[in-house]
Amino acid sequence: MSFCKKLILVVSVTPVLLGGCAVFDPVEALPDSRLDQLVSGMDKCLANQAEASVQLRSQGQLLKSQSEQLAVLGMQLGAERELEQTGKHAAAIACPKAEKVFNKQVVGYREKVWLSGLELALTARMDTGTSSSSLDARNIEQFERDGKRWVRFELIHPETAELLRFERKIKRTVGVSSSDSVNKERRPVIKLGLLVGLINQTAEFTLYDRIHKTYQLTVGRDILQDVMVVDVSENYLAPYTLAEGQAEDGGDTP
Repeated sequence: MSFCKKLILVVSVTPVLLGGCAVFDPVEALPDSRLDQLVSGMDKCLANQAEASVQLRSQGQLLKSQSEQLAVLGMQLGAERELEQTGKHAAAIACPKAEKVFNKQVVGYREKVWLSGLELALTARMDTGTSSSSLDARNIEQFERDGKRWVRFELIHPETAELLRFERKIKRTVGVSSSDSVNKERRPVIKLGLLVGLINQTAEFTLYDRIHKTYQLTVGRDILQDVMVVDVSENYLAPYTLAEGQAEDGGDTP
């Protein structure tokens, strides 16, 4: 081959080699996938540790709350055991039957009461919510006798339903406003002897027609106060006993 041909070949090949150097970038180092996996694993581990820490704090608070509840339950159980052991004794003190507590007669919500002067036993409601005591009467008529005010009235016998007529001196009268009138109704008040349990005293009773009432006799605070305690959960705790030679007339005392 001639020199020119060789030169032409070299010249023609050189650009190709130079062009190849210009086209391809320098080779970069490829990333290692194991490093990425290690970093990802560490991130997951840290996230799990944070979640576990939150759960531990929550469980700690829950355990503290449960411990406090157990302590309260323990105190309640201890109190219940103590109450159970002394319950019968306490109940006997709280609700004695027909005995005196602190010098007061214990009575039930209903009691059979003996009314001296009328010589009649009536079932009475022992009512701490009523200020005054009252007696169911029929055909009430006020009149004068020897310059004194008297009242004539009738009571229904609780067993025979017979009308029993009585006359008694009027101790005083009380004014009661009527629902259908602006004027006050004057009701007579009489004094009668009352016997219930160990209590024997003279008391005042307002007479009026209690036809719609369940009980013929209501014993209110004016009698109960300072001498009787009412156990509303019981009835007939204080049966009376008539004393031999007891005075028959307890209602005419002025």
